[in-house]
Amino acid sequence: MKPLPSRLKIALLSAGISGVVLVAFGITAGLLISRQKLESVDTEIRSLGARHPGWIANRGNYQRLDAALEFIFGAEHENQIILLVKDASDGAVLYSSPGWPADLDAARLDCTLADDPKAMVMGTDGGGHGMGRGFGPGGGGAQAAFTKNPKFQTMTTDRGEWRLGMLGTASTTLVIGLNLAGPHAELNRIRNVFITALPAALFLVGLGGWIIAGRALRPLDAIAETAERVTARGLDQRIAEVNDSPEANRLIQVLNRMMDRLEASFRQATRFSADASHELKTPLTVMQGELENALQAATPGSAEQQLFSNLLEEIQRLKNITRSLLLLAQADAGQLKLAVETVNLSAEMESMIEDARVLATDSRQQFDVKFEPQVWVEADRALLHTALFNLIHNAIKYNTPDGKISIRLNTAGDKTVFTIGNSGPGIPAADQPGIFERFYRVGRVNTPKVEGLGLGLSLAREIVRAHGGELSLKESRVDWTSFEVLLPRASRNG
Repeated sequence: MKPLPSRLKIALLSAGISGVVLVAFGITAGLLISRQKLESVDTEIRSLGARHPGWIANRGNYQRLDAALEFIFGAEHENQIILLVKDASDGAVLYSSPGWPADLDAARLDCTLADDPKAMVMGTDGGGHGMGRGFGPGGGGAQAAFTKNPKFQTMTTDRGEWRLGMLGTASTTLVIGLNLAGPHAELNRIRNVFITALPAALFLVGLGGWIIAGRALRPLDAIAETAERVTARGLDQRIAEVNDSPEANRLIQVLNRMMDRLEASFRQATRFSADASHELKTPLTVMQGELENALQAATPGSAEQQLFSNLLEEIQRLKNITRSLLLLAQADAGQLKLAVETVNLSAEMESMIEDARVLATDSRQQFDVKFEPQVWVEADRALLHTALFNLIHNAIKYNTPDGKISIRLNTAGDKTVFTIGNSGPGIPAADQPGIFERFYRVGRVNTPKVEGLGLGLSLAREIVRAHGGELSLKESRVDWTSFEVLLPRASRNG
């Protein structure tokens, strides 16, 4: 499974952590709000009971109290408040609202209340001078304060949940119940708003994480883009420093210093390769001339003639190697000079095929050649000949006896396409990534050793690239291997 990009991971992690925090906050806030709502209901119940204490002095007038409570809440809250009055001494029900839930047994309702030590009951001295917050039950217009500690509990019935508040004196207990449908509906609205807003909030958090991660990882993108531009011809590329990230700056400075060292080493190696190849040309040419003279002077059929002939072949091989190294060094330095002219590639290929048939005579290889006539390219004739003939020579060298060689030349749009294949044993998959590397030799099993240093494909690719084209391995299987060369097509013929 392909790993997720770091930027996406940071965005998802930000959204995930924020989601956990927001959900935890939502649950905690919901519990606190629910508790606060319940406390508000309890306060409302106590306020309703304290607002009409006259019910104690006027025992039996509970229906009027019930109507007064319903009036306070209004018609839209009809049947949302219930009232129950019980005798504190024997628990007898003195009054219950018509809307009292049938499945809530009033007789079995535990209305036992503890005495409130802070409560006081006072009367008047007959002269109307008030002496306290309550009046004795025997006096005219007497009122009584609650003398019991209130108790609250939640009961569930078929009509929903009710919050019951129990208030009372020594003789009577008042139970006021409020339906919790309203508070529950408000809590549900808050919950729905939270659930609806949560995805949007997480999206915004994730988007913020994405943007922040992008800014944080921007130096890495710059490093990657610069590294992609670093080639043998682009070792002078450096990464621009950033001002808002000291950590990234330190990494950039380290990489730039490494690139400085790499460029210096590469330039030195390229210069050595070019200088060595150039300096070897003269002595090799002198040796070739001396051997040719000695070969002509030697007795025909003698051992000396055979020796001089072998040495001459090795000298020619050394010259080819030094020429290849010199061309590669020039290509690496971006100094491969092309003598560009308009070339009839079809005609050039005909001469190459003639030479190739001679090379393939001993191995009895068959050629399948199809050329499109008058294929023109803008190229250095000699260098392009070197590149294409290297491919043809490899097709012969790595083929099997009595094998087949296929050569195609045609145009496709603005491209010239050259394809060459042979019926050799193929290139193992493990070797395919390295076939264009210099001095790389494919290790084939049960294949006779062939001469070569592994420079042919590398040199051919550099020459093709210098012409604005590309050389690639098109196909390789057990009994067939083919390469493809794409070159820009000439705008006009010769």
